[in-house]
Amino acid sequence: MSRPDAPQLNIRSSFARERASELARSTGLTTTQVVEDALRAYLPPSRGTPHSKLVRKGALLVRPRRGREISLDDANAALDETRSEQR
Repeated sequence: MSRPDAPQLNIRSSFARERASELARSTGLTTTQVVEDALRAYLPPSRGTPHSKLVRKGALLVRPRRGREISLDDANAALDETRSEQR
């Protein structure tokens, strides 16, 4: 049985495979949908911002606002706003 040619992306990372599968199970989305949503939401750091200035908020790395502490709720709200603008 042959499959029609379809775009593929092979990632050799057990963490990425396990995390995408875990998120797919918990959200009811397919693994492909989880990966596509994650890639749509990804915003690379600007060239002028070294990674050392990023701070970890849960599973995310975020840039602090001029010394102001950023809550996880603030980070999630910013991501949700960015995602809604991209659609």
